[in-house]
Amino acid sequence: MNALKNNFTLLIALSAGLISTAIAEELDEPLWEAGFVAAAFSGPAYPAADDEATAAFMSPYVIYRGDIFSVGDEGAFRALAFANDRVELDLSLGASLPANSEDDADRRGMPDLDFLFEIGPQLIWHAAGHDFGQWQGDFDVKLRARSVISLGDFDSQGYLFEPTFVYELKSKTRRHLNWQADLELLYGNDRLNRYFYEVSEAQVTETRRAHNAEAGFMGAEIGLGLSYPVNENLRLFIGGNIELYDAAANQDSPLFKEDVAYSGGMVVVYSFYESAARAPRQR
Repeated sequence: MNALKNNFTLLIALSAGLISTAIAEELDEPLWEAGFVAAAFSGPAYPAADDEATAAFMSPYVIYRGDIFSVGDEGAFRALAFANDRVELDLSLGASLPANSEDDADRRGMPDLDFLFEIGPQLIWHAAGHDFGQWQGDFDVKLRARSVISLGDFDSQGYLFEPTFVYELKSKTRRHLNWQADLELLYGNDRLNRYFYEVSEAQVTETRRAHNAEAGFMGAEIGLGLSYPVNENLRLFIGGNIELYDAAANQDSPLFKEDVAYSGGMVVVYSFYESAARAPRQR
């Protein structure tokens, strides 16, 4: 669910290649880093919505890149349970911004969509690596299973299974210079799909019929992003996504409006502090 995940990815943009990416073996990263981040994003208000949501923010940030635990780097908060040259098991996070139903004609009169937080295990298989001289290419398969929690009432809104295929092309000579392409497949249980697509009899209108949402495929996303170091202290990320909802389990819902959607964002990072101590070597 990149409308679920990526609407707020810019707020956890210290992961998934947005601000701080996995590094090439030849480069060192500081153990601690601090600075400021500014970001802007636009995309569908919820999966398959025909209304857009935009967000922008500026905030200080801190990164700690430990051997077992890291904060603000891989996955915003990372707790590494197991790793070798081929497989890693850790904790992954995600989130999405809230949406006001009164601003969306299709959901008017229905409950607002709350701020959602995702947490769960992630299994990463480093499937292949390619050496291109001054560039290193890595193909990873990531299997994520997350619980989705609405923070307004701290209630569970179901579970998300998210197989992801990622290819990163990283510079061996310039920190933070890399390209990333990914494909994500999104599956939600019945409760999660009900959160977005259910229409009860009490919510029926002349233009909105009842719908009983069911578990299943929610969509797929193809993403492409560039992380570019402007100078030693300033770096930029630009990314875009094509979100494909064709063949989703709840296409019959009156809240399901688009088979294809687009989203994009930009992140600017200014680092004013880096520790002399360096982070443990990554793969």
